[in-house]
Amino acid sequence: MRESLATQQPLRWNRVNDLPDFVFFNHSIHVQKGIGCSTCHGRVDQMPLTWKAHSLYMRWCLDCHEAPEKQIRPKDQTFNMEWQPPIDQLERGKQLVKEYQISRQRLDQLRDCSMCHR
Repeated sequence: MRESLATQQPLRWNRVNDLPDFVFFNHSIHVQKGIGCSTCHGRVDQMPLTWKAHSLYMRWCLDCHEAPEKQIRPKDQTFNMEWQPPIDQLERGKQLVKEYQISRQRLDQLRDCSMCHR
């Protein structure tokens, strides 16, 4: 990083999560709806070298899309790498799903193939 800064050359990233071209993924909607970075990427703040924390296979994504209340967090905790779901996460998560306006109809859309596959 220091060399990049000193030489004003961009960093060369080694992609850790490389999804197939037919998969569409939008970070911004996940962040806006309270899905934290560490939920998918793990504790990158503690990784000397970044590695894949989760498979990101379709079933793994669908588990969250089918029950976002298990992972959703308050917006002020989205970037908190240390956040852990509280004991009453399901109760709080259901409230956040309502607060973030993730309706039953929207949950059905989250399971539609075209939502992620283009």
